[in-house]
Amino acid sequence: MLQKSMLTFGVVIAMSLASSMSVAQTRCSSDSFGNTTCRDSSGNTTRGSTDSFGNTTWRDSNGNTIRGSTDSFGNTTLRDSNGNTTRGSTDSFGNTTWRDSNGNTTRQSTDSFGNTTFRDSNGNTTRCSKDSFGNMTCR
Repeated sequence: MLQKSMLTFGVVIAMSLASSMSVAQTRCSSDSFGNTTCRDSSGNTTRGSTDSFGNTTWRDSNGNTIRGSTDSFGNTTLRDSNGNTTRGSTDSFGNTTWRDSNGNTTRQSTDSFGNTTFRDSNGNTTRCSKDSFGNMTCR
């Protein structure tokens, strides 16, 4: 489940880096089959599912696709349908650094309460938290 959560966060970041979509007011929830649906405040919807090999595919309401995979070292690679690539690696403290093919960097950290903070190389900060039902909200 940690891998799915990391990929969910990664897709939120990849979508913000690869397009101009804002991650403000993005809410994600998962169904009993493990499929995740994310909706932002502009009405954009992204749906994700994971296959038996652990590869995740995300499709948004505009027809864009992001595929994600994690290697044996824990490094995550996200590739979108426009040819953009975002790679994530996690250090021994649990902090993840995301780098995209355009040179943008986003650092991800999670506090002891389970809240995740993203800080990008442009000075923007996004905070994500999960409620008691497992729904994730990012602002």
